[in-house]
Amino acid sequence: MNFDYTYIPLGNAKIFEPVTLLTNSFIGTFCVYSFIKIKKYNTKLATEWAYFFLLLGISSCFGSTAHVVHYQLGNLFLNTVIFLMNSLSLLSIYFCFKAANTSLLLHKPQQNKYTTYIVMAWVLILLIFTLINNDFLLIKIHAGLVLMYSLVTHSITYFKKQTGSGWIAGGILVSFISIIIHSLKLSISDWFNYKDIAHVVILISSIIMVKGILLKLKSLKA
Repeated sequence: MNFDYTYIPLGNAKIFEPVTLLTNSFIGTFCVYSFIKIKKYNTKLATEWAYFFLLLGISSCFGSTAHVVHYQLGNLFLNTVIFLMNSLSLLSIYFCFKAANTSLLLHKPQQNKYTTYIVMAWVLILLIFTLINNDFLLIKIHAGLVLMYSLVTHSITYFKKQTGSGWIAGGILVSFISIIIHSLKLSISDWFNYKDIAHVVILISSIIMVKGILLKLKSLKA
């Protein structure tokens, strides 16, 4: 995990990367809000999207903890927090895939369960690999792959006139900008670096996606 060493002193301790804490907190808060709003629809699709946002939000909170604390509480604490962050991110990616797959197969009597089982097995393998290596690069690669699948899926359902799919696809397109920013480390300053900018883009992307998800769920309920 990459750290930058901006900090605010707090007694004998330090609050590292306070802007990253702030932007991560915005994501976490919005994700929990989205979980509550989406879960109210109580359908399979709603549940999948709801847990995508919930797990993403909790992962952001662990990310905030890691950036704020750094090594002040020891390597074991930091590595545990980073593992939980990465693991929850992987699980959120799984629910993103599930939601896209469910949208694609709406109104079809039979769904291919083998695809789900294969993805579940792969997620389990990735969780084990994450436990061993704790590497965020792995998360970025698989997030990109699943987001690409989700983008294609919601583009297809957009042309099939599924309400809300255009907004979801648009939100996913925006989310790719955060991956580019984070990978290229495009920063404005030490106090507003590539992580902070990427988090702002993720928040904007999430707002757009949630608008589309709610529109889709309302249309299915009508």
